[in-house]
Amino acid sequence: MTGPRHNSDLRTARATVARAVGGVLLTAILLAGCNAPTVAQAKRDAKQRWTDARAAVLYGVGVQHLEAGQLDYARNKAMEALALQEDYLEARVLLGKVYIEQGYYDLAHRELETALTLVPESRDVLYLLAVAQEKGGQLEEALKTYRRTHALDPSQTAPIVAAAEVLVELGRAREAQLYLDSYLPLAGSDPSMYELSGRLAIMQGDPVQGARHFQRAVDLDPQNGRYIEALGRAQFHAGQHEAALDTLRELQRLRVPEGVPAWAYIMMGDCQMALRRPADARDAYQQARDLDPQQAGPWSSLAKAAVAMGDLPRAILSARRALELDAASTDALLVLGYALVRDGQVDEALAVLQAATRIHPESGTLHCLLGQAHALRGDPDAAAKCYSAAVRAEPANAVARELLAAAAPAPRGVK
Repeated sequence: MTGPRHNSDLRTARATVARAVGGVLLTAILLAGCNAPTVAQAKRDAKQRWTDARAAVLYGVGVQHLEAGQLDYARNKAMEALALQEDYLEARVLLGKVYIEQGYYDLAHRELETALTLVPESRDVLYLLAVAQEKGGQLEEALKTYRRTHALDPSQTAPIVAAAEVLVELGRAREAQLYLDSYLPLAGSDPSMYELSGRLAIMQGDPVQGARHFQRAVDLDPQNGRYIEALGRAQFHAGQHEAALDTLRELQRLRVPEGVPAWAYIMMGDCQMALRRPADARDAYQQARDLDPQQAGPWSSLAKAAVAMGDLPRAILSARRALELDAASTDALLVLGYALVRDGQVDEALAVLQAATRIHPESGTLHCLLGQAHALRGDPDAAAKCYSAAVRAEPANAVARELLAAAAPAPRGVK
C-alpha cells in the first residue's frame, strides 16, 4: 500500500541517489581531468628513459670499438648516441678521442670545446683538448691548456710532463728543463717525469745527470724496457761503462722472448772496448752481426775489435765486408785504412784512404791516416799536405796538429 509519505520518501531516496551518482561522476570527471597531463608526462618520461638507455648502449658499444681500435665504428656509435641525446657528455668526449686517434684534430677540438660548455672545469676534457691542440700544431695554445689543466688539479703530473714536451717542441728545451725540475718534488711514483728529465739532461749535454734521472725512472718501473735502454745509453755516454754493461745485461734478461736489438750488443761491445777487453767486445759484436748481418755497423765493429786483438787479416776482411754493404761507411774506411797501414800494405792503404778522403773530406782522422801512409811510403811532403788538410777539416784535432808540427821542415841551420 502506497501513500503520500511513501511517495515522498521514494522521491527523496531517488534524489539522494542522483546526487550521489552525480557526485561520483563529477569526481571521476575531475579526476580524469587531473590525470590527463600525468599520463602524458609519464609517456614522455618513459620515452626519455628509453632514449637515454639507447644512447647509453650506443656509447658503451662505441667505447668497446675504440678499445679494439675500430675507430670508424666507434665514431659512428658516438654520433648515433649524440643524435639521440645532444648533451650526452661522455659520448661527445668519446667522439673527440676518436677524432684524435684518426688525426682529425680540428674536429676533435670542436667536439671537446662543446664538451667544455657542459663541464667548464673538467680536468679530463681540458687535457684531451690540449692533446688535440698539440697534435694539430697549435703548440702555444696547447701549452696554455696543459697549464690550465694542471691548475685545476696540482696533484696530477701528466699535464706537467705534457707541457714540458710542448716546450721542447717549441725549441725551448732549457725552459722545459727548468719547468720540469721545479715540479720534480711532486713526481712521487711517476717515472715519466724522471724519464723526461733524463732526456732533457741529455739534450743539454749532461749524460751524468741524465743517467741519474733515468735510474730513478727504472727504479720506479723496472720492467720498462724503454727506460732501461735510455739508462744504458746515458751511462755509456757518461763514460760509466761497467754500469752501462750491467744495465744492458738487465735489458737482455727483460727481453728474453723478443730478444735484444743489435744496437744494444754494439754498445755492449763498445763498453768492452773502452774497458780494454777486445775479446769480450768481439763476442758482443758477433751477436749484433748475427742479428743483422746485412748492416755495415756490426762488421765495422768486428774489424775494430780484431785490430785491438792484433788480428789484422780478420780486421781487413771484416772491414771489406762492411764496405760491400755500405761503400761510404766512415768507420769501415777508417779501420780498413788503419789495418792496411799496420799490416804493411802501404800501396793498398793509399788507394783506400785517397778514395776515402774524397768521400769524406771533412774527416781529419782520414787525412791523418793518409798522411801516415805517405810517410811510410817515404813521401814526407805529401804527408805534410795531408796533415794540413786534417787541421783545416778539424781545427781542434790535436793529433792532426801534432803530426803537422812534427812533419814541418826544420829551420835552416838547425840539424
